[in-house]
Amino acid sequence: MKIAASFLQIVPQRQDDESSGYDRRVMTRPESGRRFWWALGGVAALALAVRLVYIFGFRQQLHFGGDAFVYHAGANLLADGKGFIWPFAPARAIPTSAHPPLYMLYLAVPSVFGFTSVLTHLIWSAVLGTATVVVVALIGKEVGGERTALVAGLIAAINSNLWVPDGSLMAESMAMFATGLAVYFAFRYWRDPRGRWLVWVGIAGGLGALSRSELVLLIPLLVIPLAVLASGPSRRYRLRATAAAIAAGVVVMTPWLLFNLTRFEKPELLSTQFGALLASTDCDLVWKGPTKSYYSVVCADNVRKRSIPDGADESVQDAAYRRAGIDYVSNHLSELPSVVAARLGATVGLYQPETQINLDSAIEGRERPIARIGLYSFQALALLSVAGAIALRVRRQAPIFPLMIPVVTVVVTVTTGYASTRFRAPAEVVLCVLAAVALEAIGSRVRPEQHPTPSVDRGVC
Repeated sequence: MKIAASFLQIVPQRQDDESSGYDRRVMTRPESGRRFWWALGGVAALALAVRLVYIFGFRQQLHFGGDAFVYHAGANLLADGKGFIWPFAPARAIPTSAHPPLYMLYLAVPSVFGFTSVLTHLIWSAVLGTATVVVVALIGKEVGGERTALVAGLIAAINSNLWVPDGSLMAESMAMFATGLAVYFAFRYWRDPRGRWLVWVGIAGGLGALSRSELVLLIPLLVIPLAVLASGPSRRYRLRATAAAIAAGVVVMTPWLLFNLTRFEKPELLSTQFGALLASTDCDLVWKGPTKSYYSVVCADNVRKRSIPDGADESVQDAAYRRAGIDYVSNHLSELPSVVAARLGATVGLYQPETQINLDSAIEGRERPIARIGLYSFQALALLSVAGAIALRVRRQAPIFPLMIPVVTVVVTVTTGYASTRFRAPAEVVLCVLAAVALEAIGSRVRPEQHPTPSVDRGVC
């Protein structure tokens, strides 16, 4: 809050609006009634109940390994004052920056008070997921009004692609929350272009980067178009607000950036895992194999044996892995388009969908029926989202581009890495909103004609 307040002081008060392509009467609405907030509370209660049923019914007895173990055990090590160290060998106190810190810091909150079990962290993640559902509903309110908000919240509450990460101890839970905040503040700025809202966009983008590295893209991809396209402020005001928003995002990330720059042999920023990602996805075993949309740990292991000395810290390993991956891509550029197409196709279930479901089950730990339901529900929401985007464009209720930016970050993640259902998480947030817009538009066409009422509550931005 102090960071936000300091940056808000350097942006001037908004000047008078100019005309835009969006009707300001549509984008200005009275305060929501008490019934809406009670209904939203009911949606939040449903979201929490769904997540707890999943956790207690399917997840509490699981043995979590891989990244999930890193987050769980890492949070407990933080609570014990051990810092960010490799949790698979805590006695050696090996510094690690394999993952950005925000989700681990979040899980450390109950650990500080002695609640260190896997079940506690799962329940704590469910609380975070419930908060994401509320944010999704608030985005829906900005975009299409209270009815759209509640529909979007209901979709988010029951959509398995939102609640499975909460029962998996994965950072996607935090990534979805931060993405939702960034999009919500983007629409607040569009409706009321005051610098403070743009600063909050920057702060939310910084939080996103501290949950998943690629979400650093939220800062420039949201802040700059908003500053350019929103009507009203003068050019000088836009420049100052943009600079303040970007600086706010950087300040949020600065403690982690400085920490990484000073504890490794080579410079590191948000994560040391990008090199290993490239080395395990860009190699013959993947590109010429039966699952060229995925990865192979054997590839990274071969690089380690060939190029990385024993005892090298994560920054040295990252550099060697990164060099190997980039070299491979450079030498196989003619094959790159087909690999990228396979990654994108597998992410949306159009390339080897059964293989992707099997990988979700065997590698990601999703129950096979839930993995299948997740794929089909994603595809249904994606089709509805196209209709929702068209409805927004026709009605000119709100700009579409803030809802597209999380999709862009997913495309960047998948094309530079590999196809994974959980990598779609930031896009799932906005798909719920766009699908709700589509359903509300369909419902408005089939409802019987009513006498006209004041239209200030019809549209949103």
